[in-house]
Amino acid sequence: MQLRVYSCWQQAKTETPKKIMSLLHYIITKEKLDLDKFKRNVSNITDTKFENRGDNTLYFWVEGKSTRGLDITLENDFIEIRNTILSNNHDYDLTNKVIEIILNLTSGTLINEEEETISKLPIFNAELIKKNEIQDCETIQLLSKENEEITIYGPERKVYFGLKTHEKFKNLEKEKLKEKMFNLIIKANYQLPNFEYGNILQIGETEENKKIAKLLTNKTNYIIDKYDYILFDNSDEQPIMITNNALNKILPTNWSLIDEFTIVAPIIEKENWKQLKINAREFDLWNEFTNN
Repeated sequence: MQLRVYSCWQQAKTETPKKIMSLLHYIITKEKLDLDKFKRNVSNITDTKFENRGDNTLYFWVEGKSTRGLDITLENDFIEIRNTILSNNHDYDLTNKVIEIILNLTSGTLINEEEETISKLPIFNAELIKKNEIQDCETIQLLSKENEEITIYGPERKVYFGLKTHEKFKNLEKEKLKEKMFNLIIKANYQLPNFEYGNILQIGETEENKKIAKLLTNKTNYIIDKYDYILFDNSDEQPIMITNNALNKILPTNWSLIDEFTIVAPIIEKENWKQLKINAREFDLWNEFTNN
């Protein structure tokens, strides 16, 4: 059995996330975009940050406020601007400003996905932003009701929606739903303690049976994400292997479930840790996994 430790979170941040829904605009450029000048101009926007996402993609967000941020991808003769589902007013406002900067620097032409020219700016006004925000939240709530587990990638970390979050929001509509759902995303991205992600293991010797597991000990404070399996350190015995769903059923009282899967897990008393492992044995999948 192969166990290899690697940095899962850094990899996740550089991978292209699966998009449930995207809203695309394009700028057909007449002049090559001066990247240094562009970055300087964007840096003047209050609290705006950006980072490279691959060779030709830049990711922008408003620190502490954005729920999704936005991507721009630089192609030979055009630039793609991408907004994704559950973007908030800070994301849309930043998109308006970024588009205006690019148009000025490239003497470009802005078009939408239907290849229609857009001459009226900003492209997102207050009415459209409000409509998009509420519609997106209603879409996520509907999908999560159908037992869909939905992952969105925020500026700092992933946020998970599913049956638990659906139950939490089921009596909310429109503005109230939007407020609570966006507050959850903001909390998960910016307001959790600066705990470690800890050791992430790749289990399996081939691509066909490769799984990603989180190894838990009681030696540090953790942020627990969603993985194929959760492993408990068990001294000289074989590990205890359970799923995230099983872990959610046996959480210690001072561990907090933030969304569908994200858990804030501080160090607990030795007796509580011992009891947690006893409870986990009821859901242990180690023998089943190793016999496959």
